[in-house]
Amino acid sequence: MSLTAEQNNAICVEFFETAWNTGIVREDLLASDAIDHSQVGGKTVSEPGSASFKGIVGMFRGAMPDAKLSIEDQIYVADKVVHRWRLNGTDTGGVMGMPPSGKSITLTGTTTARMKDGKIAERWANVDELGLLQQLGVVPPPPGAASPGAAAPGAH
Repeated sequence: MSLTAEQNNAICVEFFETAWNTGIVREDLLASDAIDHSQVGGKTVSEPGSASFKGIVGMFRGAMPDAKLSIEDQIYVADKVVHRWRLNGTDTGGVMGMPPSGKSITLTGTTTARMKDGKIAERWANVDELGLLQQLGVVPPPPGAASPGAAAPGAH
C-alpha cells in the first residue's frame, strides 16, 4: 500500500503528537521492524522495534509530565517526512538523570521519518541537547552571550 506524501505526513503528525503529548506510543503506526536511530545523552543508538522510542518518550515525559509538542514545520516528499518541533514542559522529574530543576524547559529538534506501507519504518532525530543543558544550568552560556531576557547589544 503506497500512500501519498500528505498521508504519510498525517500519520507522522498523529504518531508524534500522541506520543509526546500523551505518552502513548501508537504501535499500529510503526512497522514491526521499525528502526529508531537516536542520539540521547551523547550515545548513538539504532534499535529495531519500539522500545528505544518508548524509552526516550518515557524519560522526557517522566521528567516533564506537562510536556507539549508543537510541530513548527512540516516537509514531506514521497516516503520521507521531516518535522521541526518544539517541546515545552516543566522539569519536575529530572531530565536525563539530573535532579529536578523546577524550570520551564524548551527543547527543540528535527525528526526525519521514512515511511513504508503507511507506517513509520525508520526515525532519526536531532535534538538541541546543548540548549537543554544550558537551560538547566549544567553548561554555562558562551562567554559574552547575553543573559536570558537581556536585550541584544544595540537593541532599543
